[in-house]
Amino acid sequence: MLIALLLGGYSASLWAASAPKNVEFDVSGLDGELQNNVEIYLAQLPPIKADRVGRYRKDITAEVQKALQALGYYQPDIQFGALDGSTQPLTIKAGTPVRFRHITVAVSGDAEKDPVFQELLNNLPIKEGGVLRHDRYENAKSRMQSLALQRGYFDAQFKKAEVKVYPEAHAADVNIDFASGVRYRYGKLSIDTDRKVGTLLDKILTLKEGDPYQASQVTDVSRTVSSTKYFRSVELIPRIDKADAEHRIPLTLRLRAKSDNQVELGVGASSDEGPRASLSWTKPFLNKAGHSFTTDFTVSAPRQEATFEYRIPRADPLNQFYSFQGGYQYLDQEDTLSQQLTFALHKWDKKTNDWSRDLFIRTLYESYTQADQQDDVFLVIPGVAYNRTRTKGGVNLTWGDSEQITLEGSDQALVSDTRFVRVWGRTKWLRTVGENGRIIARAEQGLTWVDNIDDLPPSLRFFTGGDQTVRGFGYKTIAPRNSEGELVGGKYTTALSLEYDHRIAEKWRLAGFVDTGTATNSYAGGFSQWKIGTGFGVKWMTPIGPITIDLAFGVSETHVPWRIHFTMGPEI
Repeated sequence: MLIALLLGGYSASLWAASAPKNVEFDVSGLDGELQNNVEIYLAQLPPIKADRVGRYRKDITAEVQKALQALGYYQPDIQFGALDGSTQPLTIKAGTPVRFRHITVAVSGDAEKDPVFQELLNNLPIKEGGVLRHDRYENAKSRMQSLALQRGYFDAQFKKAEVKVYPEAHAADVNIDFASGVRYRYGKLSIDTDRKVGTLLDKILTLKEGDPYQASQVTDVSRTVSSTKYFRSVELIPRIDKADAEHRIPLTLRLRAKSDNQVELGVGASSDEGPRASLSWTKPFLNKAGHSFTTDFTVSAPRQEATFEYRIPRADPLNQFYSFQGGYQYLDQEDTLSQQLTFALHKWDKKTNDWSRDLFIRTLYESYTQADQQDDVFLVIPGVAYNRTRTKGGVNLTWGDSEQITLEGSDQALVSDTRFVRVWGRTKWLRTVGENGRIIARAEQGLTWVDNIDDLPPSLRFFTGGDQTVRGFGYKTIAPRNSEGELVGGKYTTALSLEYDHRIAEKWRLAGFVDTGTATNSYAGGFSQWKIGTGFGVKWMTPIGPITIDLAFGVSETHVPWRIHFTMGPEI
């Protein structure tokens, strides 16, 4: 019995070893798209045992022909080589391609005079003399249908769409007859909301009754309303099925407001301030005029701060508003001990991807000890600030730049203790170099006209050094010092940075950088007062932006200091 079982198992092993395997194809004679397409079509065949490949020659040939016809080759020469075990050699000559001979595309209806539609027709992916590509022909039809839906031709249809192929003549003729019908228009817009909005949204609801329908406009308006941050849910619904006899489509804007109270907790860390925690409480929709209120609390080892903002929309609730702000800050850092109380009125005019303007007037009361100076000061400070940010590439940027500039000042005529004029600006650029590299450049400049630096509180003096200026040095530790070596602060500041980073994996980049800068009361001292930091870092690209760890060395110093800098968040 045991012998029989052993023999049976041995026979089964021999049978399994000698059983015919599924055939694999070795395609030669083609390259590029032709080779890839043939391999894709052959892979769709059911498994074929090597000893039965002869029975499937017609099926194999048909798949090869279909693969080549899709790319315009209708007369291939297909040769089956001798079967080598389970490998079936196929030698294929594609032959002469079929080319588009005559292409006729006719459009009737309102689209006939639509310049956007005419532009599409002038740039279809099929051209007379080009190789017949069925995918490009289908793509041309798809683009016409898509554009018709995007621009409100909801009755559009192809009366005729055909390709006639003449293999012997290596020619193909295309005949497309597209009837767009009437272009639909916007009808009445109704608002379905759980919170009264009054005239709050009138400025940004730019879809006018009777204007031609355009899907991108509907999307833009929906996105703009959502960006006001008043609503947790925004849906702008074209009711195409409710279109009237004049082909007008009623629109429904469905809004669901955010909760009356929103609370956010946050934790973070940086080498400049160490660990920090924050608490934010927001009332996003106080009334139908769109007033909102936010208060924030931030705590770190050197700084504790409480602020509030009351926002009042103007004509455009997203980009035009007044903002009343105030707050208290306690700061104990290096040689600065300061308490600030501020109130400010801002008039904002914001523009996406363009310059935004902030006109403001603020009051500042600051009681402080800076080095060996103890004082308090009250200032009324009018000013203007401009800023702009432009980016491409989402969270992991491939291109971007940002600019900020602020001009402010005060005078005793404004019941202030000090007269001064202060200008500060910063620009930052990110550009892609090659396939995996990026250059990030930064420049900062500040100037203050004041009789004596001691007349300014610490918050208006210039200090530099740290994560965002000169790495390798402590946060705001570069500035003029007194005879005891304590930081005093300066009238002027300059900081420059150049960094190159290189992708080494999908989410990881290595960087090298050089930073330099100074804060001073006079540039007459030359370059000797400038500090230089250099080093390298690693970046982990995350959905919230890169998390960066830099190791920097203050190479301008006799005894070179070094620091680890940790930052997280957007690069621009």
